[in-house]
Amino acid sequence: MKKLLSIALVLAMAMSMAACGSETESTASRSVSSSEAVSNSKASLPEKTNTTDSSFKDKDAEYLEYYFGIRPMKGEINAETFNAALAKIDENVKVEGELTLDSAIKAAVEAAGLKELALVYTEEKTANAVNGLNVSAENAPFVACAVDAGLASSKWDYSKVTGEIATELLMNAVEISGKGRNYLGYSSQEDIYRLLTSAWATFGNFDDDKLSALGADLVIAGASTGYNLKYDGCNANFLPQYTLQYGHSDITHAVQLIALLNSEGIEAKVALEPKTSIYEYLVEWGDPSKLEMTPTYEVRAIEGGRYLCYATEYDMKLEFNTVEEKDSFDALIGKYAKKWDSNTDKDGNPTVPLLAGAWWQPLYTSTVPMKDADSFKLIKDNVIRNGAYTIHPFSTAEGGDKIAEVVAKEAPELKVEPVDLYVNNAFYNYLTGTSHE
Repeated sequence: MKKLLSIALVLAMAMSMAACGSETESTASRSVSSSEAVSNSKASLPEKTNTTDSSFKDKDAEYLEYYFGIRPMKGEINAETFNAALAKIDENVKVEGELTLDSAIKAAVEAAGLKELALVYTEEKTANAVNGLNVSAENAPFVACAVDAGLASSKWDYSKVTGEIATELLMNAVEISGKGRNYLGYSSQEDIYRLLTSAWATFGNFDDDKLSALGADLVIAGASTGYNLKYDGCNANFLPQYTLQYGHSDITHAVQLIALLNSEGIEAKVALEPKTSIYEYLVEWGDPSKLEMTPTYEVRAIEGGRYLCYATEYDMKLEFNTVEEKDSFDALIGKYAKKWDSNTDKDGNPTVPLLAGAWWQPLYTSTVPMKDADSFKLIKDNVIRNGAYTIHPFSTAEGGDKIAEVVAKEAPELKVEPVDLYVNNAFYNYLTGTSHE
């Protein structure tokens, strides 16, 4: 299947990031509400694997079932089965009469939003694309368009429609129509670094007045010390079983991290989601009135002589090829991208080579349990939504009650949706205040 990539480039503001006083790590989304001690042992690094030489296994059937409720299809299928699946993607399109591969492709062209393109195909252009294929004259322009666009393949067997081909066809229609994954590309692509930096250059702070007011109330009440503001339109829409979310503020760190994965033979789909990181600014970091405000960095006054910092950051989503590769990520970070007492001097400077922007307490999460339960802990992402915008104050698994109380009092029209997150030990230690490592 031809890999179809969709680049999430939003909020066209390209400005340089400013540092927050003397702070080197963001404190966003870190609401402390528990003091449970947690050990943070260093996981052993697995042996280097070689997976980039093999083809990246597509998970079309799994994706269609998870996001669209389409049951896996196998063997030769009929019009009823195909139409039932197609209706989950676009209820306004279906195959009339007997199902043939060219009629299925025509329907997929419409579902993908390519109908008008197909209709401009001349007889000559159509003939060149469908030469040797068993298609009707009526459907030929649609098949030609589909083959040229990568929606269909000229190598398929056009004498029948199998569940496997139907699955690939429908997944391609999902990707082209923008209803599927929203990502930059594969970590092994030569241009992935350019795509990362180009996407980052478009990021800037965005806001939602109602959620910002509520966020300030959460900080004032002591229910949270910070949170992230995100926009639905930038969601990667990856398969959770294979996906980790890695939060940071330095794009050089992201570039080096992807290069590190490549050096280890680990491949993943890569998405970069913008977020506005909002956290309390402490006056001991510097006089906020003397700070330079930019479209990517701003400090605002709230009640009681306190301040909130609004800074542009990113969540890098990584959908790995296998669960095993996802599980290996924690050890890579522990060795190459995290500060420990054992690899820093008394001033916190690394004494061994580490990736640029390495943090004491990096943040990466999974929405499903991790195989290595000792290296990840369950927390709650207390999602609060207003239209397409959401804020994400974190808490321990039992610590979200105060957040819910503030929302019920200050914004009763909004709701808190606690979502399970499995977070690395270092960040859990920050959240609970039990350790600096």
